[in-house]
Amino acid sequence: MNDLNFQSIEQEELTSTRKTFFFQIDFLKAVMIFLVIFDHMVSGNIKSDIGVALWERISIPVFLVILGFNMGHSFRGQGDLSLKQLYSWSYFKKKILRYIVPFLILYAASTFIGLFMYGFDFIAMYDTQYSPEHGIINLFYLILPFWGPGNWFIPVLLQSILVVPLLYWGFTKKPILTLILTFGIEILMQLIVFFTKIGYPYSSWEEVYVYTLFASSLPYYLSAVGLGLWLSSGHKLTEKRNILLWILLPISLWYIIAYQFFDFRFIIEGERFLRGDYTLLVFPYSAFLVLLALNFLPKTSNSWISRKISVIGRSTYHILLTQILGYAMITAWWGTHYGMDVPFDPFDLIDLVTAWILFIWLGIIWYKIDHQEDLTRRILYYLNFFILFPCVLFLTFWLQGFWVPIPLMVIILYAIAAIIYHFVIKRPLNTHILSIWTGFLIISFISMILQVEIFLPSEFWILLIPMGAYFVFALYCTLSNKN
Repeated sequence: MNDLNFQSIEQEELTSTRKTFFFQIDFLKAVMIFLVIFDHMVSGNIKSDIGVALWERISIPVFLVILGFNMGHSFRGQGDLSLKQLYSWSYFKKKILRYIVPFLILYAASTFIGLFMYGFDFIAMYDTQYSPEHGIINLFYLILPFWGPGNWFIPVLLQSILVVPLLYWGFTKKPILTLILTFGIEILMQLIVFFTKIGYPYSSWEEVYVYTLFASSLPYYLSAVGLGLWLSSGHKLTEKRNILLWILLPISLWYIIAYQFFDFRFIIEGERFLRGDYTLLVFPYSAFLVLLALNFLPKTSNSWISRKISVIGRSTYHILLTQILGYAMITAWWGTHYGMDVPFDPFDLIDLVTAWILFIWLGIIWYKIDHQEDLTRRILYYLNFFILFPCVLFLTFWLQGFWVPIPLMVIILYAIAAIIYHFVIKRPLNTHILSIWTGFLIISFISMILQVEIFLPSEFWILLIPMGAYFVFALYCTLSNKN
């Protein structure tokens, strides 16, 4: 992946930031994705004692507010748009390439990786990974067959493609009424859940299915997007229109403190109202934090660290997808994705830091691959990425003293060589040579599967013959290449 020019893309993004983007938003998104990875590594037994509702559980609410803010700001920059123009083909094309295509790639890659980890038994993978006996119906919610935490947010995000343009159109006509409507729709969703008595504690798996449908839908969190759209048309701290947030802030803050530290819940006739951690009483607090960031952080910044933060901020969707796959693999190994639980072990912090480094770094690489204009090279990079990623994770989180298949060692050496080539030689391989080495990587990966799943320990040496022959061929082609 040596020709993925990170520096040039950073410079290009910095230029675009001066025109249409906010560094404050990139900064918030970068911080929030760190918190998402933290949330999926640290169990609730630990989080319940450290006040996470005030600082860590804000990650998804902040992302939802930013979603509304970014789309509102983007639409407003295009001028006065009709409803037909808001739903243009260029809009859908952009969203399909930005969100749907990466998700479909993850769907295919993660399913294959999951099948490999479960001995190519789809039922064992599907029933074990998410919840026992949870049923095939969850596939219609876009729950991955090889599930990982954070998966539920994907359908929410994809639904926003259809819903937010209509919301924005409403804000251009009747902003106050539209904002009230977002709160009203969310309350209606909660009332349906309350009166139908679905949600935790569950009395049947059917309730799990139905509640998943609600909890994975954008209307269940619509007021957060509405608050983001509200801020997109004016985010000065002292603007009269933002008095609304000053009024809602103490109510929201009181509720979060009572919810976190005093176990407060709205109980009506023995049933809980407002199910879930992300509700309309939580979102104003997160929206106010976004408002503070927009007012007190710089809109642009040229420093080296700011450029790195912006790249992380722009890559958060790909980082989310990467950590979904990564934690799915960890769940398959450990039986849970929570690497930190009570009793607390300080050495577990190493796993958390490792997860931060791997998921963020690899997510950025995936983001850069999607910016590769040449389709052939992009496909080759995908093959490299989705072979190297699980192999590196496998070596990092699971082996720890177990035997290492020889093809896996070869793949890791391949990854090291690619890093050295990228940072030391700094000369991109042409497409022909890249395809040859990608072929070597694929052969090594297939050999690893055969060694683990099929061949006896005394027979694995047979696999080294085609690997060695292809390696000599690839080396010859590279050395004889004059370009």
